[in-house]
Amino acid sequence: MITTILRHVPNWTLRAAHDLGLAAWFGGAYMGAVALNGASREVEDPTQRGRVANAGWFRWAAIVPVAVGAHLSGGLGLTLRHGRASRGSERTAVVLRAGLLGATLLATAESGRLGRKVARAGDVPVATAVQPIADTPADVASAQRRLRVLQWVIPSTTAAMLVIDAWQESHGGARLIPRRWLPRMLGWGRG
Repeated sequence: MITTILRHVPNWTLRAAHDLGLAAWFGGAYMGAVALNGASREVEDPTQRGRVANAGWFRWAAIVPVAVGAHLSGGLGLTLRHGRASRGSERTAVVLRAGLLGATLLATAESGRLGRKVARAGDVPVATAVQPIADTPADVASAQRRLRVLQWVIPSTTAAMLVIDAWQESHGGARLIPRRWLPRMLGWGRG
C-alpha cells in the first residue's frame, strides 16, 4: 500500500522529503556534536552537565524519527520511480550509499540507547555530555566514550550521503522538478 501511494507522489515532493529529511538528520547531529555537547562544559556543577545536555538531546530525539522517516520514504519513492542504476559507477554509488545509510541508522539507534543509559544514571559528575571525569561511574563513563565517537559518526555518514546524492544528481540522477511538471505548476500550458 505504501509503495502504491509513493508511486503517485510527484517527483519533486519525494526529492524534497528525501533531501530535507537528510539535511535535518545531518544538521541536528552536527549541531549536537559541536554546540550542545561542547556547551555542556559551561555548566558549573559537574553533576548537572549531563542533565542539561540530555534535555537538549531528548528534545531533538522527538524530531529524529520524522527526519529519518521523511528521508527513507522520499528515497523509497524515488527508487520506485527511477528503478535500478544501470552503469557501474551508478551501482557503486548506490551500494556505497546504502551501506552508509545502514551505518547511520545503526549509529543513530545506538546513540539513542546510550543516551538513555546515561540519562537513567541521574546526576553524576561529568566533564561534558560525552567526556567522563575520574568521579564518573564506570558504566556511564563507558557509554560516554562510545557516544563521543558516535557524535561524529552520524554527521560524517550523513554528510557522505549528501555528497553521494550531489554526485548522482550531477550525473543524471532524478530531476528536482520534472520538466513536464514545472510548466503545469506555473500555468504555462500543457508542458
